[in-house]
Amino acid sequence: MSERSSVVSVSFNTKSALCCCLKILTESLKIFPRNKYILLLTFILLTLPLSLLHFSLSLTSYPIKSQILHMELVATRASTHFESRQIWRDSREVALSVFRLKLLYFLPSNFFSLIAAITVVISTESAYTKRSTTLQHVVSAVISTWYRPLLTSWYIYTFLLLYSSVPHMLLAVIGSSIPGFRFVVWVVGLGIESYIIAVLGLALVVSITENEFGLDAIRIGWRLMEGRRICGWFLFGFMAAVTAAIGWRMEGLMVASNDSAEEAKWIETVGWEKVVLVGLYGVAIVWGFVVTTVFYCECVKLHVVGRSEAEEEEEQELQKQEEGSLDC
Repeated sequence: MSERSSVVSVSFNTKSALCCCLKILTESLKIFPRNKYILLLTFILLTLPLSLLHFSLSLTSYPIKSQILHMELVATRASTHFESRQIWRDSREVALSVFRLKLLYFLPSNFFSLIAAITVVISTESAYTKRSTTLQHVVSAVISTWYRPLLTSWYIYTFLLLYSSVPHMLLAVIGSSIPGFRFVVWVVGLGIESYIIAVLGLALVVSITENEFGLDAIRIGWRLMEGRRICGWFLFGFMAAVTAAIGWRMEGLMVASNDSAEEAKWIETVGWEKVVLVGLYGVAIVWGFVVTTVFYCECVKLHVVGRSEAEEEEEQELQKQEEGSLDC
C-alpha cells in the first residue's frame, strides 16, 4: 500500500512540475510583447553580437580541434614511445593555441553577456510585477549593479569548470570498459548539470535583483529552489536542449563544409541556414534570461506565501496558548 502511494505521489509531483514548467514558459512568452522595444534592442545590440562571437569561435577553433584529435589518434598508434611522446607534446602546443583563442573571445563575450543579463532581468522582473520599465531605468540599473553579477559569474564559471571534470574522473577511476557505463555517466551527469545550472541561474538573477552576490547569491538560489526543484530541473533541461540543438546543427554544418573541402572561414562558409541559426541562438539567449527571471519570481512568490502561512499558524498557536492560560 505504501509503495503504491509513493508511486502515485511521484507521478503527481512530476505532473505538477510539468504544469509549472508550461506555466513559466507561457508567462515568459507573454513578457515579449510587454517589453518588445527593450528586448528587441537587447537582441540587436547584445545577444546577436554574442551569438556571432560564439559561433565565430566555434568555426575558428573547429579545424584546430580536429587537428588535435587527429594527432592524439596518431599518437596512440605510433610505433615507438619516443614518437608518441613527441606527437603528444605537439598536440599540447596546439591545444594551447585553442586556449589562447578562447581567452581572446572571452572578454567581449563576457561583456555582452553581462549587459544582456542585467537588461533582460531588470525589464522582465518589472514587467512580471506589472511595473513600467524605461530604457533610462535599465541603463541606470546596469550602471549600479554590474559588479554584483560580474562577481557572481566568476563563481558560476568556477563551479561549472569544477563539475565538468567530475564525469571524466569517474570514467578514469572506475573505468569505461563496463558496457553501458559511459552512457549512464553521461545521462546522470546531464541531469545533475541541469540542476546545477538551474541553481546558478537563479543566483545570477538574485545578484541583479537583490543586494547579494557570490556565494551568498548561490545560497539564496539554492533555497529558492525548494518546492520547485523538479520544475527547475525540467525547465533548465529544456532550455539547455534548445541551445544544444542549435549548436549541434551548426557543428553539423561545419563538418559538412569541412568534408566538402571548403575553407573554415566565417565569411566564406556563412549561408542562409547559418544566419538563421545565429539569429535563433541570440533569441534563445534572451528567452533563457526571461525564463530564468520568471522562474525566480515564481519561486519568490511561493516562498512569500509559505512564509505568510507559517506566520499565521504561529499566530494561531500563540492565541490558543494565551486563551489556555486565561482559562487557567
